[in-house]
Amino acid sequence: MSDGQSRAIAASQAAREHLLRGEVDRAEEIVRAALAEAPDDPNLLYTAGNCALVRHDDDRAREFFERCAALAPSYLPPLLNLGFLHRRNQRLDEARRVLRAAAALAPRNPVVWLNLTATYVNEGEPVAGEAVAREALRRCPESPHIRWNLGLLLLEQGRWREGWQEYAHRLAAGIVKAPRYGRDGARPPRLHGIDAIAPGQTVVCHGEQGIGDEILFAGLLGEFIADVRRRGSRIILDCNPRLRTLWQENFCTGDGVVSLMPTDVPLDSAGRIDWVAPIGDLAGFYRNEARDFPDRRGYLTVSPERVAAIRESLSVHARGRPLVGLAWTGGLDHTHAVYRRIPLAEWLPVLRQDACFVSLEYRDRQAEIDTLRERHGIAMVSLPAVTQHRDYRETFHLVAALDLVITVPTSVLHVAGALGRPCQVVMHPRAAWRECSRDRSLPWYPGTHERFVRAPDDPNWAATIDRVAHALWRFLAQAPVA
Repeated sequence: MSDGQSRAIAASQAAREHLLRGEVDRAEEIVRAALAEAPDDPNLLYTAGNCALVRHDDDRAREFFERCAALAPSYLPPLLNLGFLHRRNQRLDEARRVLRAAAALAPRNPVVWLNLTATYVNEGEPVAGEAVAREALRRCPESPHIRWNLGLLLLEQGRWREGWQEYAHRLAAGIVKAPRYGRDGARPPRLHGIDAIAPGQTVVCHGEQGIGDEILFAGLLGEFIADVRRRGSRIILDCNPRLRTLWQENFCTGDGVVSLMPTDVPLDSAGRIDWVAPIGDLAGFYRNEARDFPDRRGYLTVSPERVAAIRESLSVHARGRPLVGLAWTGGLDHTHAVYRRIPLAEWLPVLRQDACFVSLEYRDRQAEIDTLRERHGIAMVSLPAVTQHRDYRETFHLVAALDLVITVPTSVLHVAGALGRPCQVVMHPRAAWRECSRDRSLPWYPGTHERFVRAPDDPNWAATIDRVAHALWRFLAQAPVA
């Protein structure tokens, strides 16, 4: 090894240490100086790409990683990062090409296969994705992450029984962090079926993932509680703090069978717990075939007095018109937000109809609402004290006060379903299993929800929004006068 190569390796290592400490400026300074001496060193190029990646300068990062891969074609890390970048920027064909090259270099590397299978999840290609996931499992049969991805792809297809079996691997993959119940660090066993519960035992059912998921799976709690009650046992519910009031009012009936996990007691000092059930596991108990999904109209209730008060306060704005809630953004960067956001200005065919529109956005969107009024004369009602309240029950009250909800895939979709309120779901074909279906309905909320899916080859939302506007026109024509 030459002195120049040694200096390049040392500089690269030093820069990576600074990156790990969050000192991006210093890392870039070291790499920049070293690249001036060794512009084609793969280690330096890779580290420079990582610096750009941290800065979210994706174009610059791609340039560094591609140069690195060209100079060192058997070096795996830049290929993995290129695959990640391409996927983040919706270049799926390029991501898959790069990751296939990585798989050829490391055919039994689970990280490579995980990244490749992930390019199919929530992308509207579950059949092709399933084939890749099964190929990945033949190479890496012990990977819970790949099994998790396979589960998501099966659920997208409505193959419930198989899907839940693989979905169960989310805890082993670290997607869901199980709370540490029990004393002395001991973990009670995970419940794998109702028949395992003996009389007198205690089961903790805890929430998981996003608040929308927890509301969706809460539709199974009634059946679970009834089964536990029949077995002479009891349940402790451990839910998202924002849902505690709702859970208390809906599930804790005072007979001692169902209670909430105290917030002021350390989990490791709680009383005896015999079983733990992540709430998502209940789906595998009760929803394994299409016929297992009930055609019901809501499973949670809220205060009718509070709902009436909100509706009365909105009547000043409505002036006899129906109340229609709208949520136009959802998700985060890592949860396909790019496909779950429709700019407010694109909703004009909907917003110009004779209804009182109420924002259901949980983020501050006042600037967009003000622009809508200034440019188009459309006044949308915004109640941030309700939609941004820490107690999510307030959002439930607002949704219960509305005549209709129109939303992209986000948590209010599940709020409307839990309350049995009519809901129009406007979505991209690249969607998660929760919104997927073989027809215009949603299996979770068949009696209330209608899907409006943008065509795969449609470059924009205009045609889809026009269909929603027509459906709203039909709804308003049938709606009673407030």
